[in-house]
Amino acid sequence: MKYVDLLLHSMLDDDLYKFTMGQVVFHNFPNAIVTYEFFNRGKTQFPPGFGDELQNQVNRMRFLHMRPSDESFMNSLPYFRRTYVEWLYNYRMDPTEVIIKQIGGDLKINIRGYWYRTIYWEVKLMAIISELYFRMTGQQPDSEWVNRLKVKLQLLKDNECDVMEFGTRRRFSYQVQREVLCRGKEMGALIGTSNMALAQETGLTPMGTSAHEAVMAMSALVGPRNANTEWLSTWFDFYGGQLGIALTDTYTTDVFLKNFGLYFTRMYDGVRQDSGNPYEWANRKMFPHYEYLGISAKDKKFVFSDNLKIGPASELTVGNSFNYVALSNAYKGKCRPVGGIGTSLTNDVGVTPLNMVIKMTSVDFGGGAAPVVKLSDELGKNTGDADTVLNVKRELGIS
Repeated sequence: MKYVDLLLHSMLDDDLYKFTMGQVVFHNFPNAIVTYEFFNRGKTQFPPGFGDELQNQVNRMRFLHMRPSDESFMNSLPYFRRTYVEWLYNYRMDPTEVIIKQIGGDLKINIRGYWYRTIYWEVKLMAIISELYFRMTGQQPDSEWVNRLKVKLQLLKDNECDVMEFGTRRRFSYQVQREVLCRGKEMGALIGTSNMALAQETGLTPMGTSAHEAVMAMSALVGPRNANTEWLSTWFDFYGGQLGIALTDTYTTDVFLKNFGLYFTRMYDGVRQDSGNPYEWANRKMFPHYEYLGISAKDKKFVFSDNLKIGPASELTVGNSFNYVALSNAYKGKCRPVGGIGTSLTNDVGVTPLNMVIKMTSVDFGGGAAPVVKLSDELGKNTGDADTVLNVKRELGIS
């Protein structure tokens, strides 16, 4: 059976940070050529014919384009420049940038092209892979998923948690994600969403800043030791204080803090935790850092976004994940805690979500392709060539 229709119906069915990063790349790094690779962390075995169906979806994505209403929506946001939005309005995705192979149940995906063009494949591809997998394996939401969602949203509301939905890339489906956002808005339990198309559709605030690939790319330009500083400077110079959340764990938070000096610590609105133990990150790293520099953390946003779940405030964890309700309650008054919650909202429907990422693997700024890696604060989240990972760790003094 061939899926005739696209599973994505909007160019804006993507995370905000792909567009905010994409804008910087478009203006500042138009000649950079990059590669990305699909990493199947959960070792999912894909059904026969999955690669062909995915290729069919990718081929049809060349017809995706922004509508006049999308252009107006983007122009209404204060951080987008009209030069970029006008270019994006005329942009079309190029399927030849994506190579898909399936060998047995293993799926291989490689992406190559100009960074300012290929940056839009990552989230869209993962959203398609996730939804297509559940369709082809015949899995359906159970009868209780909406009730579970209501309980979670009520817990967030009752505990006055600030939460933005981050679940596009591993959602069960677009319709499930839309239902989550509609109910979250109706109940007053969500402050925003990373998904641009659904922000436009539901009236929720689009939220997000930048991601690991930006710092990874800078390592090919200035080396891993200076990569955080280079991106912090580039981002701040471009946005002038807007979208001021810094991601800390591309090369571990300890390395990041060496680059996050007084100037950046003052000028950035806050920081985002995306791996490791959130309590250790806050108590042993971020609060001491702000205190050492004589800066109050009370007005700084601490964004927690690493596989969070939602449960009663008395429970530190839910299953093997940290409970954001407890986390939020622990830090209110000490900082401004914000939760970026994804899969727990958009794919808690009675199936096992896919554990996958697409990460940048090399960048060529004109002097030849250089391999890039991500280390993080959790060993299992390292990505990239093993030898390069080892070399970067040596250079940065990471054991």
